[in-house]
Amino acid sequence: MSIDKTILSFLKKYSYDVKVIDRLITSAFIKKNFLAKIENVLISELLIKETDGTEHKALEDFCNLFEETKQTFDFECLIELFEFVISPNDKVVNGAVYTPKYIREYIVSNAVGMSTQIQDRTACDVACGCGGFLYEYTLLLHQLTNKPITDIIENNLYGIDITEYSINRTKILLTLLAISNGEDKAEIRYNFFKGDSLQFDWFSNSSKIKDNLGFDYIFSNPPYVGSSNLDNETKKLMANWTVSSTGKLDLYIPFFELGLKWLREDGVLGYITVSNFYRSLNGRALRKYFSDNTFLFKLIDFGGSQVFNSRLTYTCICLIEKTKGNIRYTSSAPSKINKLNESDFIPLEYEKLNDFDGWHLDDVKTQLNISRMENIGEKLGDLFNIRNGFATLRNKIYLFTPDKEDDRYYYFERNGNLFKIEKDVCKDAIKPNILKTESDINKFREKLIFPYRYSNQDNATLFEQKTNKFIEVIQENLFKEQYPFTYLYLKEEKNELAKRDRGNREYETWFAFGRSQALFIPGKKLLFPYISDKPYFVFTDEEDLLFYNGYALVSESESDLLFIQKILKSRLFWYYIKHTSKPYANNYFALAKNYVKNFSIPNFTLAEKRKVISYKNLKSLESFLLKKYNITDIELEDY
Repeated sequence: MSIDKTILSFLKKYSYDVKVIDRLITSAFIKKNFLAKIENVLISELLIKETDGTEHKALEDFCNLFEETKQTFDFECLIELFEFVISPNDKVVNGAVYTPKYIREYIVSNAVGMSTQIQDRTACDVACGCGGFLYEYTLLLHQLTNKPITDIIENNLYGIDITEYSINRTKILLTLLAISNGEDKAEIRYNFFKGDSLQFDWFSNSSKIKDNLGFDYIFSNPPYVGSSNLDNETKKLMANWTVSSTGKLDLYIPFFELGLKWLREDGVLGYITVSNFYRSLNGRALRKYFSDNTFLFKLIDFGGSQVFNSRLTYTCICLIEKTKGNIRYTSSAPSKINKLNESDFIPLEYEKLNDFDGWHLDDVKTQLNISRMENIGEKLGDLFNIRNGFATLRNKIYLFTPDKEDDRYYYFERNGNLFKIEKDVCKDAIKPNILKTESDINKFREKLIFPYRYSNQDNATLFEQKTNKFIEVIQENLFKEQYPFTYLYLKEEKNELAKRDRGNREYETWFAFGRSQALFIPGKKLLFPYISDKPYFVFTDEEDLLFYNGYALVSESESDLLFIQKILKSRLFWYYIKHTSKPYANNYFALAKNYVKNFSIPNFTLAEKRKVISYKNLKSLESFLLKKYNITDIELEDY
C-alpha cells in the first residue's frame, strides 16, 4: 500500500521521541477504528487523553489528515507507519525496511501450506522489526484453527530485534490485533526479546523451544547492511558463522545459518532477502553450506524488479525446508508470484552447481548454453589482460577539460577561478562508462594531472605488473619547482584531498592518487563500462591513454582486439551476461571482471578471424558464432 505523503510529512516533523511517536500512532489507530474502553495495560498506557494538551491537539490534527486524504487506517497502514518512523540511521546500521503485505502473505502461506494440523506450531522472526511476519502468521493460524489471538501470541509467536522500540511496536501491533478481535486481555505474555540474533541462544531463553528442538517456522526480512556500515562488534560476531568467511561482510548472509540452526528438523524457513548470494564472492561459503547440507530449497528470483520502495535492492524469496532435497528455481516479477505453479519451478541438483564461482540458476537448456559459452575454448580472462582503471578518489580535482591552451599550459575555469596547468604534468584520460563508439573518445577526452614519473631506478616505489617501467610519485620539492602552477592549484585543494579514505590513510605524498593502480597500462585497448544495458566495447590504439570508471581488455595486437570486439558486441555474449551477471534496474547488467572473464572463445582459424572482423551484418555474424559454440536452440533477444 502507499500512505499519503501528507501523513508521512506530519510524522516526520512531529517528533523524534520513540514513545511520543508510538503514543500518537497507537491513539490514532484506536480512535480511527472505534476501539473503546481498553483494558490492556500496554495499550492503555500509550493512549493520549483529552487532558494531555498539545499531544491531544496533535492527535486531532493527525486523525483529521486521514479524513482529508481518505487514507484508511488499517493494520497494514499501522505496520507501514511504524516502519516509516524508524530513524534513518537505524535503517542504515540495522538494515530495517518495510516488507509489503503480499510478500509476507506469500512466504507465510507457502511455508505453512493448507494443513490444519498447525495449532501448536511455533513461528519466529529473527529480525522482527515491527512484527509484520508474525502478524501474518497470526492471521493465518487464527483463520485455520480459530485459536484465540491472545493464545497465539503467548504460545506460538517468538521474535527478536536489536532495537527495543521495534520489540515494543511488535507487541503493540499484535495486541491491537487481539483487541480488534474482541480479546482485550489486561496482560499478555510475550516471547519477544531485545537482542542480537548473531549471539542469541533460543534454547536457554525458552524451554518450550528447547523441548521442541527448535521452531517450526522462521520468517524474516534479514537486515541489509554492507561491510562499510558494520561496527567492529558485529564483525566479530559474524566471524562465528561459517557462511561469513568469504568476500566482503554483509549482515544478511549469517541470518541463513542462524535461522536454520534454530529451526527444527522438517521446519521451514521463509526469507525475502538479497539475491546476489548465489553469484557473489561473499556468498561462496553460504553456497557451500547449502550444498553440504542439501536443504530442500525453493528460490524465486526477482532479478532487477524492485520490491522495496525505499531502497534499490535486488531480492529473492527463499523457502528452505530443513530436510534433504535439492533446489527448485524460478524467476518472476514480484507482482506475479501468486500466479506461479509448481511447473514454473526448475529442479536443480546441488552437486551440479558451482559453489565456488556461483550458481547458474536457470533451466537445463540455458545451463547447457552457458556451459558451452564458458568451456568451448580459452577463457577471456586467460586470453587478455582485463584491467580496471585508475582511482584518484577525487577525480573532480585531478581531471579537467581545457577551455583553451598554448604551447606550455592548459587553462580551465572552476568555481569562478581561472587555473593554468603545465602541459608536461598532464596525460590524456577517458571514462569508458560513457563511451558507445570510437568517435566518443575524442568527444569526451579529458586531461589528467599526473604527479608521477616513470623510472628505472632501484628505489622506485611502485611497479606495474607485466611492464618494464617503475612508477614513482614526483618528490614534492621537485614537483613545486618544475610545475609551480599545478602545485599551487593542488595546494588549494589539499584539505579536500586529505578527506580521501575518510582521512584514515596516509599517502606517500599528499598529492598522490588515492590508489596506485592502473598508472601505466601499455598496449592497445578495448574499453567497456562497469554496468550497461548494451555491449559497448570501444577500441583505441592509443597505448598511453589512461582510463577510469571502467575496464579494458589490453593487447599488443590490434587484430585480436578487433576480432574479440565483434564477438563481445554480439547478442550471444549479451545472452551470457544476462544469465550470469548481476542485474540492475532498467535492464542494466554488471560487466565487472568476474562476470566476463569466464566467457570462452572457440578455436578460430586465421581465415575465420578475418571473416568475423569483416562481418557487417550482426545477425549473420551471430549465426556463424552459434555454430562455433555448438548451440542449436537459443533465442537471442534484441538489446
